[in-house]
Amino acid sequence: MEKFPLKGTSISTSPTVVGSHPLSVDHPSYQAVGRKTASPTNERSFINTTSLTSDDEMIDITPNNVSNPNYQYHSSSNGSGGREDGVGGESLGATGSGLGGSLHAGSDNSVRTSPTHSRFGRDFHSDHEGISFSGMTDNSDDIPGIGQYDDFHTIDWQRDIARDRMRHRYIVKKRQDSFWDLIKGAHDASSGWVCVLLVGLFTGCVAGVIDIGASWMTDLKFGICPQAFWLNREQCCWSSNETSFVSGNCSQWYTWSEILTSSREGVGAYIISYFFYIAWAMLFALLAASLVRMFAPYACGSGIPEIKTILSGFIIRSYLGKWTLIIKSVGLILAVSTGLSLGKEGPMVHIASCIGNILSYLFPKYGRNEAKKREIISAAAAAGVSVAFGAPIGGVLFSLEEVSYYFPLKTLWRSFFCALIAAFILRSINPFGNEHSVLFYVEYNKPWIFFELVPFIGLGIIGGIIATLFIKANLWWCRFRKYSKLGQYPVTEVLAVTFITAVIAYPNHYTRMNTSELIYLLFSQCGISNRDYLCDYNRNFTDVNSAIEIAAAGPGVYKAIWLLTLALMMKLIMTIFTFGMKVPCGLFIPSLALGAIMGRIVGIGMEQLAYHYPKIWIFSGECSTGDDCITPGLYAMVGAAAVLGGVTRMTGEE
Repeated sequence: MEKFPLKGTSISTSPTVVGSHPLSVDHPSYQAVGRKTASPTNERSFINTTSLTSDDEMIDITPNNVSNPNYQYHSSSNGSGGREDGVGGESLGATGSGLGGSLHAGSDNSVRTSPTHSRFGRDFHSDHEGISFSGMTDNSDDIPGIGQYDDFHTIDWQRDIARDRMRHRYIVKKRQDSFWDLIKGAHDASSGWVCVLLVGLFTGCVAGVIDIGASWMTDLKFGICPQAFWLNREQCCWSSNETSFVSGNCSQWYTWSEILTSSREGVGAYIISYFFYIAWAMLFALLAASLVRMFAPYACGSGIPEIKTILSGFIIRSYLGKWTLIIKSVGLILAVSTGLSLGKEGPMVHIASCIGNILSYLFPKYGRNEAKKREIISAAAAAGVSVAFGAPIGGVLFSLEEVSYYFPLKTLWRSFFCALIAAFILRSINPFGNEHSVLFYVEYNKPWIFFELVPFIGLGIIGGIIATLFIKANLWWCRFRKYSKLGQYPVTEVLAVTFITAVIAYPNHYTRMNTSELIYLLFSQCGISNRDYLCDYNRNFTDVNSAIEIAAAGPGVYKAIWLLTLALMMKLIMTIFTFGMKVPCGLFIPSLALGAIMGRIVGIGMEQLAYHYPKIWIFSGECSTGDDCITPGLYAMVGAAAVLGGVTRMTGEE
């Protein structure tokens, strides 16, 4: 007896006995028996069709009835129709199992096996198509459909899985008839692996295009590379003969003020750069919001809550369709380029799920069965996390623990394969230019010390407080948006928030830069070539290979702490107003940024305590030698994990 996702239901593949007439499990009519509860007193077994039967009705199938040529199962006339624009809009392939349909034996032996109007919102009885008990169909489909789920309805897991078993038995039986049927059977058996392979390939390619496009358009707000306009700022400066450069100051990269006035410095150059930064941000925001509003309203937001709902068995047509995929991808590039406090990691799960849904229609085994289709979408969700963070195993765990409702063992391996292929393709494209598939690739040469558990616990507490403040404030703002006139003007809201964000962000060095670059900077250790304020220590380096010793903070570090504090408050406030707008936006990167800023500040404080008070008992054992025993970047990573954990945990419960 094999259990299925519907609690308290099961389907048995043992021979069915009706009265005194046993039927073989290979007989197409064996599943035409329905009862609410199987009898525990004998060896009879029935298909549990609680949602499709009523009044404990039993079908009395006798040999005479079975041999009657008029005794046929009739399915819905709309079963062969299909859609390609979303989950639940496709044909639901037929089983001939008597689930959700009607059985007729001539004109006098008709037996009702389901209510006239089922839970799916329509009558599934029709006389246009049929399956006889010999297993033959009267149309071009091997196994015709029995109906179509209505929008915003739940699927019947038990019925869909039973239909898939019927389809599988039919293919196995037909495989013995001819060589062509044998090939079709082999194709059906391998279609799951082929489908997830294609999903991984397309997801990796789309993720690479999004990363490259977002990086180029983000740098377009600051200037352009005249010799090769398709290069972003970092790639443009690679061709420079300068051995080192301050970000944006290499000779090959031209700022907008330099193009217009031939000057990088001065008040006039600053005003021109400020103006172009705001203008480009407003243009990108206008395009992103307009595309979502006109072509794909489902493309806004993160998409992860809706993916969880769909994978639990809910039908939302067009949410994973082709227009949603196109607009979500283009809109995500534009939204990230505006400089708003949002990320692209959450929407990547939605984009990958769209790819999985669309490609499932190439394989009728998955495209015509909602329960089977969700196996492909689960694998696609794992691929989305894999390309977002460069973590195939993390993607599988995310799909297993967070979003999937039905996750058999074969889906686990297919999800890992899909995530691995997607990560490999993304690394081959190399959008980050460092041959790493992850965005925040850092290495620490010092292990953390036991006494650092105390500040780590403190970071966890502060991270939880920040997450709580954000969630409550964001929920309040979303309710205000819903019940006020502001909700009627989504494009205006996006433009207003973008303008305020750009005006506030540009004067601060840490809010002006891309959020992913900021997180990477906060995670990194200070080296001899790093000229950022965060690394302004009073160290005496003799050469590049000199050991990094603990040192007193210079004036640049204190300036960085002040700027980071302002950045923390600004990003917290702007994320509250940004998340929930009608543009593609994720919450992972803003949460990581808030925690990383907080953690870096705490890490610098611990580092200076160890330098100024090395004789304290907690520092005397590890920090008395003068080595750099405290790593502020590690504190930034712990803080980022704390805030992200607090935010996602609460939203998951919501």
